[in-house]
Amino acid sequence: MDTTFTHKLTLSQLHRLALDNAFAFVSYRVPNAAQTTTMLQWTKAPARFSHIHDISHHSGFVFAPFDFDSGTPARIIQPDLIIEGDKYVEPKTTIDKSQKETLLQSDYIFADTDNYITTRNEFMAQVEQVKKLINRKTIEKVVLSRISREEKPKNFDSATFFYALEVAYPDAFVFALYIPDAGLWFGASPEPLMVLKNNTVSTVSLAGTRKYDPENAEKEWGEKEKDEQNIVTLYIENIIRKSGVKNLQIKGPDSQIAGKIEHLKTTFCFPLNELEGRLFDFINDLHPTPSVCGLPKDISMQIIKNTEMHRREYYTGFLGPVNYNNEWNLFVNLRSLKTHGNTLEYYLGAGITQGSQPDEEWEETNNKMNTLKSIIEKLKEQ
Repeated sequence: MDTTFTHKLTLSQLHRLALDNAFAFVSYRVPNAAQTTTMLQWTKAPARFSHIHDISHHSGFVFAPFDFDSGTPARIIQPDLIIEGDKYVEPKTTIDKSQKETLLQSDYIFADTDNYITTRNEFMAQVEQVKKLINRKTIEKVVLSRISREEKPKNFDSATFFYALEVAYPDAFVFALYIPDAGLWFGASPEPLMVLKNNTVSTVSLAGTRKYDPENAEKEWGEKEKDEQNIVTLYIENIIRKSGVKNLQIKGPDSQIAGKIEHLKTTFCFPLNELEGRLFDFINDLHPTPSVCGLPKDISMQIIKNTEMHRREYYTGFLGPVNYNNEWNLFVNLRSLKTHGNTLEYYLGAGITQGSQPDEEWEETNNKMNTLKSIIEKLKEQ
């Protein structure tokens, strides 16, 4: 039996069709773009790869983990269908059901999806443990994360939630992504990892977090937040300089509002040709940045592996379209959640430095959760 698209579908219907038939898809909107792009893949499972260099000759949408050595594979959706626009689609193609069934049996690898939920006391103890290492001058910063799990609303609809995120966060990279053996993920990320457009490369350092107070917009940032952001800024500038870039433009730090919170942000731009063909090395050196891992990177990564009791999977990895319309738009997977059965799993993190206070870091993770949870709560009322 064939499934043939012969009529217009809303994005909600399209998501439902893909979820019901286990077709990989992603709907996304780059910051301040006029329209949404949706990509679907059904003729084969999204490819797995173990290094950023493996996608050098591919075009599509990359979904990469925080830790390439963790066992969570990086994926790339190489679309059979691309839809430009955020309201209606009119695809004209045919999907062979038997081909889909063969695909599921042969290509998808389903693993245990249960994950550990860290308690408040456990998280605060982890912060104290990391601070001891910082006080010994072993490290400057480590980013600790946790998961919060809540019941999924009965009226939850992937496209409706995606639309709500678009409206709420016009300056963010907003996405809804589904790969059968990776899960259904959503996010509104304020942090580009690497954007390539018009032969210009740009990236940012984004760190330091506080509640956004519109009545005190000019309030001075605290030393802890400024120190945290400076660590990331110096790290990224050093990577760019070591890559041989001389014509570098630096702007900031400035405040960037992301819903109910704000961050400090510094922007870096330089011509692509100054990398002399080393774009993939540059991305590999950038990821993961101190804003999601720590500094020094190798030591911080090991501390995270030894401390966190859950799997980050794709949280604090990177994602986005590559080699599409002559652009790359890779963003860090922040402010993200994953649906798991009848639950929502919020992935949350906080940067731990010498000035960190455990209760304040716990509260910071709650503030970050509210960037998505507030949208969920509004949808419950509809």
